[in-house]
Amino acid sequence: MRKLLFSLLGIVVIFVIFLIIQNYRNTINFDSKKFLEVEENYSYQIKRDSYGVPHVHGMRDKDAAFGFAVAQAEDDLEHIEMMIKMSRGTLSDFNFSFDSISALYALLTGNGDIMENIDAIEGVELDFLIKFFDTKSKVEKKITEIPKETLDYITGYSDGLNYYAALNPKLVDQSLYPTTAKDLLVGMTFQLPLFYGIDHTINEIINLMSDDDQVIAINKNDLSNNPIVASIKSHFKPSGSNAFAVSKRRSKDNETMLIINSHQPLTGPVAWYEIHLKSDEGLNIMGGTFPGSPFVHKGFNEHLGWGATVNQPDLSDIYKLTINSKNNDQYLLDGEWTDFIKRDQVFRVKLFGPLYINYPITMYHSEHGPVLKDGEKAYAIRFVGMDTINHSTAWFKMNKAKNFDEWVGALKMQQIASFNLVYADKEDNIYFVHNMKAPKRNSDYDWTKVLPGDDRNLIWTEYHNFTEIPQILNPDSGYLFSTNQNPFFVTSKADNLLIDNFDSTMGFQTRTTNRAYRSFELFEGNDSISFNELDKFKHDNKYSYNSRQYRFLKKILDYDFKGDQRLIDAQDFLSDWDLGTDSNNQHAAFGVCILSPEWLAEITRELEPDAIQIFKDCVDEFEINFGGLSISWKEVSFLERGNNLVHIQGGPDVLRAIYSPRTEDGILKAVAGDGLYIYVKWNNEQEMISKSIHQFGSATMDRSSDHYDDQIHLFAREELKNTFFNEIQFP
Repeated sequence: MRKLLFSLLGIVVIFVIFLIIQNYRNTINFDSKKFLEVEENYSYQIKRDSYGVPHVHGMRDKDAAFGFAVAQAEDDLEHIEMMIKMSRGTLSDFNFSFDSISALYALLTGNGDIMENIDAIEGVELDFLIKFFDTKSKVEKKITEIPKETLDYITGYSDGLNYYAALNPKLVDQSLYPTTAKDLLVGMTFQLPLFYGIDHTINEIINLMSDDDQVIAINKNDLSNNPIVASIKSHFKPSGSNAFAVSKRRSKDNETMLIINSHQPLTGPVAWYEIHLKSDEGLNIMGGTFPGSPFVHKGFNEHLGWGATVNQPDLSDIYKLTINSKNNDQYLLDGEWTDFIKRDQVFRVKLFGPLYINYPITMYHSEHGPVLKDGEKAYAIRFVGMDTINHSTAWFKMNKAKNFDEWVGALKMQQIASFNLVYADKEDNIYFVHNMKAPKRNSDYDWTKVLPGDDRNLIWTEYHNFTEIPQILNPDSGYLFSTNQNPFFVTSKADNLLIDNFDSTMGFQTRTTNRAYRSFELFEGNDSISFNELDKFKHDNKYSYNSRQYRFLKKILDYDFKGDQRLIDAQDFLSDWDLGTDSNNQHAAFGVCILSPEWLAEITRELEPDAIQIFKDCVDEFEINFGGLSISWKEVSFLERGNNLVHIQGGPDVLRAIYSPRTEDGILKAVAGDGLYIYVKWNNEQEMISKSIHQFGSATMDRSSDHYDDQIHLFAREELKNTFFNEIQFP
């Protein structure tokens, strides 16, 4: 027995030594001297304004990109490194435990519920998707399609990250360096479909894999009667957005005005970061971006600006495949058995310290796209963006555009799959586009349902022209708004587009947000809008009596509680609510308690909750937490950062959008919604004036910095700061 134990111990020691050697080899790739010297190839300056926002100048565009990376790494290294790990499919480096190892084994062998196994492994859901989509291979195959100018710019950013790592070897995870342009391209390519809701389609397939009887019933645009097995967890999910544009014809002071107000998580890898980039080659853009992205995704220059809001048209399709009973590596296509394309992917399993082992997994692809396969069940997914990687050039062109034609020309490339965009410029153009790369589909089929996978003719390869998607330039109304609603309700009734004029297979979303109703009511109620009035529109915190939320409340207000005086009194209290979420509102806390579950169900496409039960639950909660229903909103709703806990107005799906999870004690702390937002206007002399505010500060992860939380009080008071776009001077 003792010899056996010593033998086993010897095997373990040898195995550990092997792992140490393996991991050592994987962490000595970074040549710090080489990347310290790379700075000699770049000419850049970083100047920070009084709020710490970086203003970066480079002789060339790629010099500015280099400085951009250095500045962003100083402020948010943690999430940049997270993005690098995501692009390499190594977010699921998880600690050794029985549960995690058994879950990984079940996932790799196809045993048990796939989502239960994924949920048991932190980070694996994104690793699974990036390998399932085979994003890395697609980028490697198509990277030659990207123009040299774009690649040089992205390489400048990656070189900047490597230079920062060489300067700060003890601060970085050295195993991640050097980064490359390919890392950044993979990450950005993978993220784009997440914004238009590809995770919902993955959930549908998982649902189908678990219950084949629902194949005919499932509808991609209405999942209210479908129990989704589980949601793909993601740090990358947006929560909404606003954008407004007003032309001179609607302006009180003869100004063209733009408000850029995208909503994101307040922290994490898609929290907004403010940056100003300038070069002697014509780049001069300021606005919001994400960690690990070298481009501004919403912003402005002296000539123009734009805001972006998430849209979710139907840009993906599910196909049910017929598996060969004699060879389950084949599926039926046009009457013939066709081999699946099989690709081996690897999950890296962290054991302890620097030690890890690799687990292989085989993933399948058909002519349609990636395939989830389990025995005789198999479903393929086809989605917009699965073969597109040149979106970086489109963003780059938008960042450098100086007029409407140049800016919209970037969109005409049709490399950016989705997003509503609201634009304004110094020439007094205002513009809305429901940007989408819409597949051309056979109108004889219902594309909201699961499609037969045996007909090659249903595998779309062509797209509608950019001119065929919804867009409005310079409406007579003089205003445009986008708040994640359908694209046929963005301005006055006379100027709105008609859905009947568009191909029905394009799959437009039909939802109308409360923010859309309130925007319409505010704009229609004012024929001459000043900059201050537009600011009030942006910070409006009410629900509309036309909204979905009020219809939900009406179910409670119209209900007969049959003599239950406690609930009747609560009903009367609710009926007195003016639907506002202002600081001193005594009814807002109770009202938001009721509306929050409804909003969450709507945004996740789940079954609407029982209004009466939600009402009863909120009555119970408030009596326990506050001793009654009447409590001012300023005692409940907060924004927290460091040692700061400040009250904030607003709520879910109001224009002052604040999203906070429910807590047992009833105190709400915002996690998403209003973050970095920007005001831009051009006066009658075409001079540009801009203001902005960030929910926290420019040092998004550096707790030791004065700029970690120096904007939080301004933000809570609904005040803005100077962008210093024109004030920061470079030689």
